[in-house]
Order: sequence, then C-alpha cells, then structure tokens
Amino acid sequence: MLFKKPRSKEEIITKFSDIKKDNLYRQNYVKSDLNKKKVEVLFERGGCSSIIPIDIICNNSAEIGDLCKEYKIDIVIQAGDYPSTRELAKLTEIAANELNISYVINAGYISNVVSLAEFYYPNNVYDFLYKHEIYKEKRIFTNANNKAQSSIVANVGHIVARQISDYCAGKKPFKYRERVFFDIGALEWRTEKIE
Repeated sequence: MLFKKPRSKEEIITKFSDIKKDNLYRQNYVKSDLNKKKVEVLFERGGCSSIIPIDIICNNSAEIGDLCKEYKIDIVIQAGDYPSTRELAKLTEIAANELNISYVINAGYISNVVSLAEFYYPNNVYDFLYKHEIYKEKRIFTNANNKAQSSIVANVGHIVARQISDYCAGKKPFKYRERVFFDIGALEWRTEKIE
C-alpha cells in the first residue's frame, strides 16, 4: 500500500493477488468475492473515490520507487508477502531510502508470526535491516492453512493507522523504535526498545 498525506486525500493500494479459499472469512472477504482481485474488492467496498487501486506486482525496489514517483507518494506501507514478507520489506526500505520518504513495515509472519507494524524514517541508522537481519524467527500462531488468525492480524492495522496519523500530525509515531513480539517461553507479548 502506498499512501499520500491528508493534503492530497488519496490512498493508492497495490495488491495483485486473487482472493482464494484460504482468504475467505479469515481476511475481510466472503464467498462471493472468490477469484476476484483483492484490490478491486477493496475499492468497491471502500465507497471512497480517494482510493486508487493498482493491480501490479512489484518485483524490485525500482518498481516500488517508480510507483512512488508516479503517484507522488509520501509514505510506503509494506503489507504484502510476495516474493516473501522479509524480501518485500527489504525492497520497500531500499525504495523509501532512495526517495527519502518514510515507510512502515508490517512484517506479519516475520517476527514470531505477528509483530507490531514498525515505522521508519528514511536513511536512518535505525532501519528494518538493522533490527531484523539477526533474528531467527519461527511461526507460533497458525490456524487453517498455516495462516495466523484474523483476530490477531487485524489489530496490526489499527497500529499502522495510528502511526500514520501521528506522523501526519508531526508527532513521534506510536511505538517508534520498539519491537513487539510474542515470547513463546512466557506465552506473552513483549516489547523491546531499540536504542
């Protein structure tokens, strides 16, 4: 997902995949949505002319960068998993740094399955690679078809919204420089501050 600040009142959503059976009810899709493009269903449901759907696969940072330039993007929100969640996060970081724009990594399965969405300023020592290259994470919460439950994943969207809102208001984004993960030994959520 690519995002423009409120002055432009537009959100650009890129999501190339079709709705499959394992998306039904776990994500915000129902049986009548099966085999449709995710981006088209979201656009139809949005009831908002400010959403610009783009059905494209970005395979490298240059393609992400080109989209950002074409649509004058202010913030990139990574929320996909192709070619992999970690690889897309790396590509997002490279593109955002080259364009000097902020970005949010919504890692999903990277950090013990569900992690906090993480806000980053461009070209900063504190970045996605700094935090995540050393971790050897594994999945702990899975449901049907080896997917995390939607109730767990849905909360991450609220965090992204708050981070973007804070950023647009000139405040420090919510949970900035914190890594939240599920500690499988203690069976509880933990926060790790990154200094």
